[in-house]
Amino acid sequence: MMQLPEPEGNRSGWPWSRVSDGPQRNSESRVWPRITVVTPSFNQGEFLEETIRSVLLQDYPNLQYIVVDGGSTDRSGEVLDRYAHCITHVIREPDNGQSDAICKGLDRATGVLFNWINSDDRLAPGTLWELASQFDAKHDLYAFRVAVEDANGRTPSNTDSLMVNRNLSAMAMLRCDRYSFSQPGLWFRMDALWDCGGIDRTLNYGFDWDLIVRYLSEHPRVQYSDSIGAMFRLHEQSKTMVETSKADAAENRFQQENDRIREKLEGSLAPRLAAASRLGRRRGPWNDHLIDVLDDLDCSPLAAACGILSETAKEPRTRASARTFGSVARLLSRYVRRMPRRTP
Repeated sequence: MMQLPEPEGNRSGWPWSRVSDGPQRNSESRVWPRITVVTPSFNQGEFLEETIRSVLLQDYPNLQYIVVDGGSTDRSGEVLDRYAHCITHVIREPDNGQSDAICKGLDRATGVLFNWINSDDRLAPGTLWELASQFDAKHDLYAFRVAVEDANGRTPSNTDSLMVNRNLSAMAMLRCDRYSFSQPGLWFRMDALWDCGGIDRTLNYGFDWDLIVRYLSEHPRVQYSDSIGAMFRLHEQSKTMVETSKADAAENRFQQENDRIREKLEGSLAPRLAAASRLGRRRGPWNDHLIDVLDDLDCSPLAAACGILSETAKEPRTRASARTFGSVARLLSRYVRRMPRRTP
């Protein structure tokens, strides 16, 4: 069992202290598959130690852990100095962003299973043991659930506490059908990842979506787990929050890169998937409209539902979808709940 440095301060709980050994850890005679975890890091010293400990305290016997720091100027260097002897590779040099840092780790990867865990997120206890023992040869991607936390490890207000990977397929993602994905919960087969072209290091915001679409277009079999495999931290300095707050809707950098990704995919994927992407382009603004309608609590739910159905009839090819009819169902349910109850 690896001896880690004692955490600074009076801290307890995961990952500051170990969890009890599970039964799978006692199977010493089994040859466990090599798992590579990469952590891209830049000026997240407030959270980096927690991330590192959540990986190392898995106590997984065949782990390759690579941390790639792009030249942090905060306390990240101190954290890496303390834990460097426990980490397989520590790379400290300037990079061109998150995707470039992950690719630097991939260049040294020797595992058969792979994922990256950002330096402000963390693995849940037992994740690697479940992955190694449950991921079967009939599947290509292993999908955990992901918990959402704020900077203090609590569930943020007005935010779902759980991100569930569901309905993952290249077709659903390209068509903007009802799917959801959370990257920290997704584990890839390394050979399949390289087979689909790996991570596009020229992308900054949507490289995970791009990878998963390409991966699933060739390796579509997903194995879903009901377990929580990671904790995603949503805080003021996270990239999602920073970019969303800086950009206007018309100049949103995520959307700009998404258009670029779709152009690339439409030129390389099979014709039916390229057609699905073109449909998804048209459907995206409509889906945003559905969100706005559902968020408008001052509008009559019945009138809003009728409005959606009327607009859908004008362009059924684009707008008639499971997401549309699900939105109508939610509005009608809201309408029924608002109706006054009759008294006998």
